[in-house]
Amino acid sequence: MFDKYFEVILANTQESREIHYNIRYQVYCEELGYEDVTKFPNQQEFDKWDPINDQDQGTLLFLVRLKHTKQWIGAMRIVHHNGDKFPLEEFSSLDHNIDSSAIEISRLCLVKEIRRPYLQNSYGIDDANTSSQQLVTNEEEDEDVKSFYSNPKVKSTIIWGLFNATLQYSKANNINKWYLLASKALTRVIGRQGFAIEQVGTTCEHRGKRSPYRFDVNEIQDNSIWDTFNQGYHVYSELSQQADAA
Repeated sequence: MFDKYFEVILANTQESREIHYNIRYQVYCEELGYEDVTKFPNQQEFDKWDPINDQDQGTLLFLVRLKHTKQWIGAMRIVHHNGDKFPLEEFSSLDHNIDSSAIEISRLCLVKEIRRPYLQNSYGIDDANTSSQQLVTNEEEDEDVKSFYSNPKVKSTIIWGLFNATLQYSKANNINKWYLLASKALTRVIGRQGFAIEQVGTTCEHRGKRSPYRFDVNEIQDNSIWDTFNQGYHVYSELSQQADAA
């Protein structure tokens, strides 16, 4: 289902990084108030862990967009362990030393339209709007799209899509462990899917109660959920080249 409606893209250019940072600004600054809007006058939320140029591979930025409207709806980053500390260690203490073949998943966020329980008339799908700009024109497909976006499982589906992209990257780069600073609510979503998630440090106060957790990549890749995820992720620069060629 994810592959039909969404796609994950690795932001590897300045243009795509700015899209990523702007999504974070919308969510963390404007919508949730977690970050001070005055610190980001360009409406791009970023910090010292983010890549400084195209050659910086210490942190990777991912985006999610809707296929039928090309609207950007979510973001996530993965930070490589560089022998120093992970971002989560600024807030919590771990109970062990981190192996170098590890990454931290952070800045996982979805725009407010996705986080709402009901999404009628979202994403340009409006019963009263039949303009030529509307990309979904087939009546049956339109109803299918609206039904899908009204499904409360959409949020978790997008999380799995981002995790699948992370898994594909991890397998290709010999990464063995994932770390995540998460709330109990998010870990319940993850746990219900059958993933083994282990708390590995102290609970802290950071935008609510959160704790550091660890995943084993070998265990993750054996989960049957990936049978329905086939597209992995695209690279933004390659999509731009294809668009220019067309």
